[in-house]
Amino acid sequence: MRGLRWMVPALGVACCIVSSSGAMAAGPVAVDILPHRALYAVSMEQSSSASEVIGVQGKMAFEWRDDCDGWAVEQRYLMDFSRADGDGFAMRSQFTTWESKDGAVYRFLVDRSRNGGKQRLEGRATLEPPTGGTAAFVKPEKQHISLSKEAIFPTEHTLRLIRAALTGERFFRANVFDGSEVEGDALISAVIGKAREGAPPLDHAAVTGPFWPIRLAFFKPGASGQAPDFEMSIELMANGVARNLVLDYGDFSARLTLEQIEVVDSPACARKN
Repeated sequence: MRGLRWMVPALGVACCIVSSSGAMAAGPVAVDILPHRALYAVSMEQSSSASEVIGVQGKMAFEWRDDCDGWAVEQRYLMDFSRADGDGFAMRSQFTTWESKDGAVYRFLVDRSRNGGKQRLEGRATLEPPTGGTAAFVKPEKQHISLSKEAIFPTEHTLRLIRAALTGERFFRANVFDGSEVEGDALISAVIGKAREGAPPLDHAAVTGPFWPIRLAFFKPGASGQAPDFEMSIELMANGVARNLVLDYGDFSARLTLEQIEVVDSPACARKN
């Protein structure tokens, strides 16, 4: 399921410098990220009469850490799908990434399986503005893919998205490379709603306060003029925490509801700055 890879709220700012404390130092608006671990319950939101998928349940664990000179993100999920013909299937995945705070270097490792079939993707990508960049895959096989001059990485995209929301922008578009497929960077288009106040999903300071309802459309590389591959709705806070999410595949959608959250301590190198 392509949409589950974009949980970096990392969902990722080449022109911006991020300090080791987690705040953007460049630009008129600072973005102060809260390193955290979160657990989401996955359930069916809705299914059309034409959908083969009639049910889904599972868990998604997400962790965003300050790694001094970079951001370390890990996503793990397990999901069980029910189909109308009775032939269900299970999906398991672990997606681990590291992204330098200057937005120039990105490492990724993806392990996933569907009903026992396994796949691994692994590699490293670099950006060299203004000419573009390169993604070097070592698994499933050695391969180099060129990245566009507009490309950024996932955490960088999330930071830019939050900055756009803080400054009152309604629309935000960016080309993002994440390494979850052997392909180049792809367009993500966002529509940002006005900040809202609402009852937090949990009794925790990390999810107390305003959030923005954001609708994200994800396109396959080179397909920006066509219908999106899928869409996602997210309640995103200024600290980088996603309160709730809905993945929309057209004929069915899945909801991710926040169940647990804990703050992750910053390393000593970050606390000293």
